[in-house]
Amino acid sequence: IIKRLLTLVGLLNPARGVKIKPARKAEIILSAKADTDILVETGTEHGTMIEAVKSKFKTIFSIELNENLFKENLRRFEKDQNVHLYHGDSGKIISDILQKVTSSATFWLDAHGDPPYKNYPVRDELAAIFNHRIKGHLIFIDDARHFTVKEMREIKRIADTHNYNYEIVEGLIKLTPTLEHPLYGVTAQA
Repeated sequence: IIKRLLTLVGLLNPARGVKIKPARKAEIILSAKADTDILVETGTEHGTMIEAVKSKFKTIFSIELNENLFKENLRRFEKDQNVHLYHGDSGKIISDILQKVTSSATFWLDAHGDPPYKNYPVRDELAAIFNHRIKGHLIFIDDARHFTVKEMREIKRIADTHNYNYEIVEGLIKLTPTLEHPLYGVTAQA
């Protein structure tokens, strides 16, 4: 009964996970970040992720579409020299930010808003990341429970095309390079 109720109110999708607290999301990202010193976030919202991880990354780039939230975060993080905030459509301006990324980075893609999604920038964000001259990025996409099966399949197909593993970790989509990825110099055995 509890699972059914959680499903009805949008806090649980049996196939894709549950809604987890922002602190837990930050823990998952930090436990997986390895040697990456750069975080690129889409969907700053109130700056919760930045606040949780800003001391763990040398550089943080974050994009927010909503002008009021962008201004709120400019004030909130004005003293944090490692935090760089951008206003606009993440699917369009992430390529500009990627020009400043000089090593493998951790990506936190959370610019999709609330369902039903009218703005679905994940496709454009992933295209820019996978076309970046630096390879081997770690990618997290928030709110797996809100994506349709079609959208999930598309994300998996994109990951497969670029030799990335696709998994759902506590409601987050996690994309990591496979051993067949050119970064590792290993080819798949026939």
